[in-house]
Amino acid sequence: MSKLNQTLLLKTAGLVSTFAVAAVMNFTVINSSYAEQYVFPQQNQSSELQASDEASCNSWAVSQTGYNPSQPQTIATTTQPTQVTPDSNDSADRGSGMRGAMAGAAAGAMIAEFGDDDSSDAAQNGAAIGAVAARRQSRRSNIQQAEQQQQAAQQQAAQQQAQLQTANVQGEENFYQARAACLEGKGYSVN
Repeated sequence: MSKLNQTLLLKTAGLVSTFAVAAVMNFTVINSSYAEQYVFPQQNQSSELQASDEASCNSWAVSQTGYNPSQPQTIATTTQPTQVTPDSNDSADRGSGMRGAMAGAAAGAMIAEFGDDDSSDAAQNGAAIGAVAARRQSRRSNIQQAEQQQQAAQQQAAQQQAQLQTANVQGEENFYQARAACLEGKGYSVN
């Protein structure tokens, strides 16, 4: 993966949608330039010895780099992000309707006092309007907060995935360099 691709991947990680994050969670990067190494026996080693040497060098490369290309690192849990669908009865903060009713009643009583109307009716109407408005505002606030938390979780998951992909690419490169060094030390040409 080129530096440009890695940079683009990191820059766009914050813009990944819910479905893309879920799909990327199980995606494993395979660096095609290192996926195949060609090994030539320069000292006329037999194919059995070459297979044994390659297995030995694979084990040695894993022990030196801590990376095994047949078992790349993955994110342990892949949970599907949940959609924000608040229940209309439970999404407002507790007491928000009462606070709105009290404010509405006070406003209604003051308006009625200035207009020489019946303060009790105006206070009652103001209380009803205030309660509805306060609960609606509370719901909107809670929905917005839940959406922001969901977006932050998605961005964090995308960032973790990008870091994991970078670590896998680097680990694979290190593994194949170590494997090549081992095989070259045993008399093979590696390309």
